[in-house]
Amino acid sequence: MIRSFGDKDLEKCWVDGKCASVRGDLRERVLRKLDLMHAAVCVEDLNNPPSNHLHSLHGELEGYWAIRVSGAWRLIFTIDQEGGFFLGDVELIQYH
Repeated sequence: MIRSFGDKDLEKCWVDGKCASVRGDLRERVLRKLDLMHAAVCVEDLNNPPSNHLHSLHGELEGYWAIRVSGAWRLIFTIDQEGGFFLGDVELIQYH
C-alpha cells in the first residue's frame, strides 16, 4: 500500500488524474504501476509482471527500490514493514 509520495505532483496525478508533470506517453503506465504498488502486500508482489524489473538501488539512492515504467523512467520508493507493508516517498524519475 502506498503511504506517501516524495513528489506531490505525482500524488495529485494518482489521486485525481491531473498529471501535468507526467509525460503524456507515460501517464497510463504510471497510473497502472501506482495501482499495482498500492495493491501490493509484500515486495514480491512487485515482481509481477516481470517487466517491472524490481530492484534495490545503491549509491545516493540507497534504501530505495525501483520498478521500471518505460525506458529510463522508474518509479522509486522506500519500503516500511513496521505495522504492515507500506511504500513511501514514491517518485517518478529518469535515470541511467
